Amino acid sequence: MLTAYLTDEHVSDFERGWIILALAGHAVVYLLLTAAESIWLIGTVMRIWRRREAGLADAVRTGVYRPTTVILLGAHLLYLALRWLGLAGLGRRVAEHYAPGHPPT
Repeated sequence: MLTAYLTDEHVSDFERGWIILALAGHAVVYLLLTAAESIWLIGTVMRIWRRREAGLADAVRTGVYRPTTVILLGAHLLYLALRWLGLAGLGRRVAEHYAPGHPPT
């Protein structure tokens, strides 16, 4: 439905541009967050692997850097909340555009 909305001739170029910018921004934020999580995971696994002789519980306790874990978890939850809000707003905009009796903008 998004494709139909973006290609509709009644949607202004200004509005279409903002939606494309929002989609591009979402892609950049998603890639940065995924890269940060991947780098953190690789580093954490390496630290735990180096401490494996102390036992798994001790290796995990000393190998997982908690502040980074909390920051990444918070960033991911914020990303999910903003993504949900963005999708809800976009869905509302599309639904209003295609509502029966709604004049085209």
